[in-house]
Parts: sequence; C-alpha cells; structure tokens
Amino acid sequence: MIIDAIGFFVQLFPCIFMIFLPFPDESCRLRRSTLFACLGIGTAALSIVFAYVMTGSLGRHTALAANAFLFFTLFITITSYAYLVNETLIKKLLVFFVVLFYGALQYCFVNILKGILFGAAPLSDGRTVYTAEGVILYIATAIALIPPMIMFITRILREYICEVDTRNMRREFIVLIISTLAFMAIMACIDTTYYYVEFGLYMFLLVLFLVLLFYQVLIYRLIFRESLRQKRESEQLRTMEIRQLQYEKIAGDMENTRRMHHDMRHHFNALSDMLERGQTDEMKEYLSNMISTTAKRENKMYCANMVINGLLQYYIGIASDEGIVCSVQAECRDMEIEPSDMTVLLGNAMENAINACRKYDGDKWIDIQIGTVGNSLAIEISNCCNEIRLDRHFNTEDGFLPAEAFVSSRRGGGCGLGSIANTVRKYGGSARFRFNGEKDVFTAQIRLNMNMQTDLES
Repeated sequence: MIIDAIGFFVQLFPCIFMIFLPFPDESCRLRRSTLFACLGIGTAALSIVFAYVMTGSLGRHTALAANAFLFFTLFITITSYAYLVNETLIKKLLVFFVVLFYGALQYCFVNILKGILFGAAPLSDGRTVYTAEGVILYIATAIALIPPMIMFITRILREYICEVDTRNMRREFIVLIISTLAFMAIMACIDTTYYYVEFGLYMFLLVLFLVLLFYQVLIYRLIFRESLRQKRESEQLRTMEIRQLQYEKIAGDMENTRRMHHDMRHHFNALSDMLERGQTDEMKEYLSNMISTTAKRENKMYCANMVINGLLQYYIGIASDEGIVCSVQAECRDMEIEPSDMTVLLGNAMENAINACRKYDGDKWIDIQIGTVGNSLAIEISNCCNEIRLDRHFNTEDGFLPAEAFVSSRRGGGCGLGSIANTVRKYGGSARFRFNGEKDVFTAQIRLNMNMQTDLES
C-alpha cells in the first residue's frame, strides 16, 4: 500500500505543481506559498486514498479501479485549476497541454527503461498497482525531467504567457495541440509494441522516439521563442517610430524657431515704422496679434522629466489638432526607468485615449495626472469613451480590471493594454483599467516601482 501511495504521488504531484507554475502571483486566487502547500497536502491525501482503494480492489478489477481513480483525480485537478487560476481559457489550456506532454513523456520513459532493464516483466505484480522497481523508475525519471521542465516553464513559457496577447495565441495554440497529440499518439504506439517485437526493432523504435522527442522539444521552443521575438521586435519598431516622430517634431520646432527669428526682424521693422508715424493704436493691435501667435507656437513644459515631457508634448499636440481638450498635472523628476519602457506605457495609454475620443460623439477630453508617491511613479489617464468590449469572464461592475479583460483593440480603447501590463511587471508595479458606462469615462491607472529596475540590474 505504501508503494502505491508513493508511486501515485511521484507520478501526479509534479504535473499538478507545474500547471500552476507559469502564472504570475496576481493571476492566482491564493498566495503562491499557500497554493503549493495546499496542492502538496491534497495530492498526498489523494495518494493515500488511492492506495486504500487499490488494496480493496486487487485482482482482475485493479486496472479498471486505478484508471477510474485516475480520471476522478484528473477531474478534481482540472476543476481546481480552472477556479484557482484567473486567466483566459486559452492560456490555461495551453499550459495544461504542455504539462500533459511531460506526464506522457515520463510514463513513456519509465516503460522504455523498464523494457531495457527488466524485459517484459510488468510494473504491477498483481498485489500492488506499482512495484518497487516501477516507483524507483518514476523517481529517477522525475529527477531527470523535472529540472529542465521547470526551467522551460519559468524562463520561456512564463514569459510567453505574460507577454503575448491572448488574441495572438490562437495560431501557436493550434500548432502546439496538434503536435502534442501527434507525439503522444506515436509514444502510445511505441509503448504498446515493445512487448511484441524483437530487441533490434525495439531499439530502432527507441531511437525513433528520441529523434521525435528532440523535434517536439524544438517545436515547443520555436513556438514560444519565435512569438516572443516577433512581439518584442514589433514593440521595438513601434518605439523607434514614436522616437522618429519625436525627432521630426523637434526638427520642426527648430525650423519654426528659425522662421520666428526671421519674422521678428520684420515685426521690429514694422513696429519701428508705426512708432515713427505715431500710430499707437495700430502698434497695440499689432503687438496683441504677435503675442497670440507666439503663445500658440510655444512648447509647454509639463514636467522636469524630459522623456515624459516630450511624450506629453507629442500626444497632446495630436489631441489638440483633433479638437480634444487635454488637462495635465505632471510632477515628476528623472527616474530609473528606461525611455523605451516609458514610451510603451505613456504612448499606449495616450493612443488609447485619443482613439476613444475620436469615436466619441460629444465634448472630447483627456485628463492626465502623473506624479511620484514615495518610490513609485503613478499615472492616471481618464478620457471620454462610450464603447468597449470585455472578455466574457469580466463585467464592468467589477470596477478596475486587468488588461486581459479588454479583448478588442479596435473598439473602445483596448489597444496596447497588454503591452502596458507586461511593462509594469518589469518594475514590480501594477496596471488596471476601468470603464464607467454611466459617465462614459475610461480610466487607466499605472503604478511603477522606480527602484525595481535598478535592483534587477544589480
């Protein structure tokens, strides 16, 4: 009975542990330490119950009882997984299939090693579902497979889950499911044929299995890495485009300054002529027009941080050209935040606000508040908005929502929210968004820990 409990736990717990591992803390309903403690205790309890059930069902019904209990455990696991992880369905299914691949791979390796070491002797002796040799093989394969699997999940899969938008996962999701199921089918064929083939053919099948395993791991790596690369290149290209527009604006401002200096000479000459002729009233009117024109050409300073100030000048200029009234309150100094990251944060937020105002019938406005609170940078941008689309798992009545709640970039201002959320995680901050349908207001709140990037680099 003890062997059955240990075998069931060693085979099951790594899978349960790994399906929760890729998701960030804010996506789990329980604290990570509490979650994994509950998972360990729950799996241990199920393993003990499994051992008792198998003890009472020895004989010809042992395999049937073991499979029935396994499906029961799978049902409990999937139900708990769906409840405890607050993420979109496609993300949860994607992680589930990756971990399912690990479980099938471990099972296949155990049978391969069993065939090499013990021949065709079954891993179950009729008295227990697992034998001592089988448990040792499961422990050995777990020791060999779990470290690279955890490295893959934490370094590649977690980045993919956090950074890639759900709408862009469908293609990779379909490819991953098809390749995983095909590989599992091939593993099942190899697993069921080694009883009936000669040793030479069995070794050929083993080599074939290892080659297919290599290509399957390569497919996983290419799917996630390539998607991340394309996404990051797209963000870098967009950042470069914004910077190019900023440089063009600076060059335009310099040209305007040159023209203003040229025009000033003409203005002074005109004023001198009026003064000589005693045309005082004409001089006052002329000066009033000059002051008004000069005020329109001025670049307003919003804050001491040159990156934020430049972004505000650029986007407020766009908004003003489209008749959008902007109110700004910005008080921030130089910070340990990459200019490219600030461009993603403030640029996406302002573009969302401007796009929403374009579609709004009525007075168009944007309210921008930026300031520092302790070691945090706080940004709040509100704008008029009367149209959004939410994921079916969320409601506007829930108040502030994560970026994943807004599923469309074409309606109501969901564009780039995922990029904002991914960037704030880099600084240990938070990003949340709210739509008030009664007042037609969309609000984005962003908080960054300004010391986090420095800590990470050190």
